[in-house]
Amino acid sequence: QFQAFLKDQGPLMAKLSGIFGVSGSDWDNTWDGYIDILQARHCHDIALPCSDRASISGKATPKCATAEDSAQVLRNSHYEYVFKFRDHPLSHNYLRLVIGSLLGTLKDQVQEHIAGKTGNLKFALYSGHDSTVAPLLAVLQASNRNMLWPPYASNLLFELWKKSDGSRVVRVIYNGQVLKLQPEFEWCDLNACPLDTFYKHLDEYIPDNIATECA
Repeated sequence: QFQAFLKDQGPLMAKLSGIFGVSGSDWDNTWDGYIDILQARHCHDIALPCSDRASISGKATPKCATAEDSAQVLRNSHYEYVFKFRDHPLSHNYLRLVIGSLLGTLKDQVQEHIAGKTGNLKFALYSGHDSTVAPLLAVLQASNRNMLWPPYASNLLFELWKKSDGSRVVRVIYNGQVLKLQPEFEWCDLNACPLDTFYKHLDEYIPDNIATECA
């Protein structure tokens, strides 16, 4: 399915790679590099790239990426991220390998905080990329809208709350709003998800031995 998608969008990929002057597997099998180039320019109101590498009848002719090219690359990136991280039959296994170790670190940090082993720590900051945020959203089974390519400066907050009865819940906020889940996958209310339920869900994606699973 994904190969058919790449084939269908091949002419656009060939056009843009020619304009950008790039080649190789990093540019033949994914839209990651293309969206970085085009969206950065779009967000900063910089003209889209042009090149004189293209030729017609042997005569060099300037060729530029268009606004429609940029919009199509964004749509392609949306599709690629959803397919890779959620809709492929092997997405679950893939997520264990690409984001499972970070999930294990986050879980350990919460457990250590509850056990009083983190001192005065109240806030921890992790910096990543779109390719970090997207698999986290996929693990949480975010809604279709939230599974799209993460915009620049996206942020995902995990808040640990202690209720008056002593129980603990987790709230997850994505870009300023409580994360909504895809209805058919809704495993918890992420405005106040019981900690044990949250742990149980994460455990499905945390590898026991990442080296063994990657072998």
